[in-house]
Amino acid sequence: MGKCFWITGLSATGKTTLSKKLVEYIKTNGGTIVYLDGDELRMVLADEAYTREERLALGMRYSRLCKLLTDQGIDVVIAVIGLFHEIHKWNRENISNYIEIFIDTPLNELIKRDPKGLYRKFKSGEISNVAGLDLNVDFPKNPDLLIQWSDNKTIDSMFGELLLKYKEIT
Repeated sequence: MGKCFWITGLSATGKTTLSKKLVEYIKTNGGTIVYLDGDELRMVLADEAYTREERLALGMRYSRLCKLLTDQGIDVVIAVIGLFHEIHKWNRENISNYIEIFIDTPLNELIKRDPKGLYRKFKSGEISNVAGLDLNVDFPKNPDLLIQWSDNKTIDSMFGELLLKYKEIT
Protein backbone atom coordinates (compact mmCIF):
# COMPACT_ATOMS: atom_id res chain seq x y z
CA MET A 1 0.00 0.00 0.00
CA GLY A 2 1.14 3.49 -0.82
CA LYS A 3 1.13 6.42 1.57
CA CYS A 4 -1.17 9.43 1.27
CA PHE A 5 0.18 12.74 2.59
CA TRP A 6 -2.96 14.89 2.83
CA ILE A 7 -1.66 18.46 3.29
CA THR A 8 -4.47 20.78 4.26
CA GLY A 9 -5.13 24.32 5.42
CA LEU A 10 -6.81 27.50 4.25
CA SER A 11 -5.84 29.30 1.06
CA ALA A 12 -2.34 30.87 1.25
CA THR A 13 -1.07 28.68 4.14
CA GLY A 14 1.79 27.27 2.08
CA LYS A 15 0.26 23.89 1.18
CA THR A 16 1.55 23.94 -2.39
CA THR A 17 5.03 25.14 -1.43
CA LEU A 18 5.47 22.52 1.31
CA SER A 19 3.98 19.78 -0.86
CA LYS A 20 6.34 20.52 -3.73
CA LYS A 21 9.31 20.49 -1.34
CA LEU A 22 8.22 17.09 0.01
CA VAL A 23 7.75 15.68 -3.50
CA GLU A 24 11.18 16.97 -4.55
CA TYR A 25 12.76 15.45 -1.42
CA ILE A 26 11.15 12.05 -2.07
CA LYS A 27 12.15 12.05 -5.74
CA THR A 28 15.71 13.16 -4.93
CA ASN A 29 15.99 10.23 -2.55
CA GLY A 30 14.86 7.69 -5.15
CA GLY A 31 11.17 7.55 -4.33
CA THR A 32 8.27 7.59 -6.73
CA ILE A 33 5.37 9.84 -5.87
CA VAL A 34 2.30 11.40 -7.45
CA TYR A 35 1.66 15.04 -6.63
CA LEU A 36 -1.94 16.32 -6.69
CA ASP A 37 -2.77 19.99 -6.20
CA GLY A 38 -6.32 21.12 -5.46
CA ASP A 39 -6.18 24.04 -7.91
CA GLU A 40 -4.86 21.80 -10.70
CA LEU A 41 -7.40 19.08 -9.93
CA ARG A 42 -10.18 21.67 -10.16
CA MET A 43 -8.98 22.59 -13.66
CA VAL A 44 -8.59 18.96 -14.76
CA LEU A 45 -12.05 18.06 -13.51
CA ALA A 46 -13.48 21.37 -14.78
CA ASP A 47 -15.30 21.67 -11.48
CA GLU A 48 -16.92 24.91 -10.35
CA ALA A 49 -17.68 23.74 -6.80
CA TYR A 50 -18.01 26.61 -4.37
CA THR A 51 -20.78 25.84 -1.86
CA ARG A 52 -20.04 23.67 1.15
CA GLU A 53 -21.98 20.75 -0.34
CA GLU A 54 -20.23 21.06 -3.72
CA ARG A 55 -16.81 21.34 -2.09
CA LEU A 56 -17.52 18.32 0.10
CA ALA A 57 -18.49 16.26 -2.96
CA LEU A 58 -15.34 17.43 -4.78
CA GLY A 59 -13.20 16.61 -1.76
CA MET A 60 -14.66 13.11 -1.66
CA ARG A 61 -13.65 12.65 -5.32
CA TYR A 62 -10.09 13.65 -4.34
CA SER A 63 -10.21 11.16 -1.46
CA ARG A 64 -11.38 8.31 -3.70
CA LEU A 65 -8.62 9.16 -6.21
CA CYS A 66 -6.02 9.02 -3.43
CA LYS A 67 -7.41 5.67 -2.28
CA LEU A 68 -7.28 4.30 -5.84
CA LEU A 69 -3.62 5.31 -6.17
CA THR A 70 -2.47 4.19 -2.71
CA ASP A 71 -4.26 0.84 -3.11
CA GLN A 72 -1.99 0.28 -6.13
CA GLY A 73 1.09 0.97 -4.02
CA ILE A 74 1.59 4.52 -5.23
CA ASP A 75 2.57 7.22 -2.74
CA VAL A 76 0.58 10.47 -3.04
CA VAL A 77 1.09 14.01 -1.82
CA ILE A 78 -2.10 16.04 -2.12
CA ALA A 79 -2.31 19.77 -1.33
CA VAL A 80 -5.95 20.71 -0.87
CA ILE A 81 -8.12 22.82 1.41
CA GLY A 82 -10.39 19.80 2.08
CA LEU A 83 -11.37 21.01 5.55
CA PHE A 84 -14.38 18.81 6.29
CA HIS A 85 -14.66 16.34 9.15
CA GLU A 86 -16.53 13.97 6.82
CA ILE A 87 -13.52 13.82 4.51
CA HIS A 88 -10.99 13.44 7.32
CA LYS A 89 -13.05 10.60 8.81
CA TRP A 90 -13.53 8.85 5.45
CA ASN A 91 -9.83 9.15 4.66
CA ARG A 92 -8.80 7.65 8.00
CA GLU A 93 -11.24 4.77 7.58
CA ASN A 94 -10.54 4.03 3.91
CA ILE A 95 -7.01 5.09 2.95
CA SER A 96 -4.27 2.88 4.33
CA ASN A 97 -1.19 4.84 5.39
CA TYR A 98 -3.09 8.14 5.51
CA ILE A 99 -1.04 10.99 6.98
CA GLU A 100 -2.95 14.19 7.68
CA ILE A 101 -0.86 17.35 7.83
CA PHE A 102 -2.63 20.54 8.87
CA ILE A 103 -0.99 23.93 8.37
CA ASP A 104 -2.63 26.30 10.82
CA THR A 105 -2.06 29.93 9.91
CA PRO A 106 -3.99 32.87 11.39
CA LEU A 107 -6.42 34.58 9.05
CA ASN A 108 -4.71 37.99 9.41
CA GLU A 109 -1.49 36.44 8.02
CA LEU A 110 -3.35 34.79 5.14
CA ILE A 111 -5.01 38.11 4.25
CA LYS A 112 -1.55 39.77 4.15
CA ARG A 113 -0.20 37.06 1.80
CA ASP A 114 -3.26 36.59 -0.45
CA PRO A 115 -1.35 35.42 -3.58
CA LYS A 116 -4.56 34.62 -5.49
CA GLY A 117 -6.40 37.75 -4.38
CA LEU A 118 -9.21 35.68 -2.83
CA TYR A 119 -9.37 37.56 0.44
CA ARG A 120 -9.24 40.94 -1.32
CA LYS A 121 -12.01 39.89 -3.74
CA PHE A 122 -14.13 38.66 -0.83
CA LYS A 123 -13.68 41.93 1.06
CA SER A 124 -14.71 43.94 -2.02
CA GLY A 125 -17.79 41.76 -2.56
CA GLU A 126 -16.58 40.28 -5.86
CA ILE A 127 -16.74 36.70 -4.61
CA SER A 128 -18.36 34.67 -1.86
CA ASN A 129 -18.02 31.12 -0.49
CA VAL A 130 -14.42 31.65 0.61
CA ALA A 131 -13.23 28.88 2.90
CA GLY A 132 -12.68 30.20 6.40
CA LEU A 133 -14.60 33.43 5.81
CA ASP A 134 -18.26 32.99 4.82
CA LEU A 135 -17.84 29.26 4.19
CA ASN A 136 -17.48 27.27 7.40
CA VAL A 137 -14.65 24.79 7.49
CA ASP A 138 -13.72 22.01 9.89
CA PHE A 139 -10.15 22.13 11.08
CA PRO A 140 -8.75 18.64 11.69
CA LYS A 141 -9.33 17.40 15.23
CA ASN A 142 -6.25 15.19 15.44
CA PRO A 143 -3.92 15.72 12.48
CA ASP A 144 -0.87 13.47 12.33
CA LEU A 145 1.19 16.64 12.05
CA LEU A 146 0.12 20.14 13.05
CA ILE A 147 2.32 22.86 11.61
CA GLN A 148 1.51 25.99 13.57
CA TRP A 149 2.52 29.24 11.87
CA SER A 150 4.35 31.90 13.85
CA ASP A 151 6.19 35.13 12.97
CA ASN A 152 9.60 33.48 13.33
CA LYS A 153 8.82 30.44 11.16
CA THR A 154 10.12 30.19 7.65
CA ILE A 155 9.00 27.82 4.93
CA ASP A 156 12.24 25.92 5.53
CA SER A 157 11.55 25.47 9.25
CA MET A 158 8.00 24.35 8.42
CA PHE A 159 9.42 21.89 5.92
CA GLY A 160 11.81 20.66 8.61
CA GLU A 161 8.82 19.73 10.77
CA LEU A 162 7.25 17.93 7.82
CA LEU A 163 10.48 16.11 7.02
CA LEU A 164 10.81 14.85 10.60
CA LYS A 165 7.30 13.36 10.35
CA TYR A 166 8.13 11.84 6.95
CA LYS A 167 11.28 10.19 8.31
CA GLU A 168 9.37 8.93 11.35
CA ILE A 169 6.85 7.02 9.22
CA THR A 170 9.11 5.75 6.44
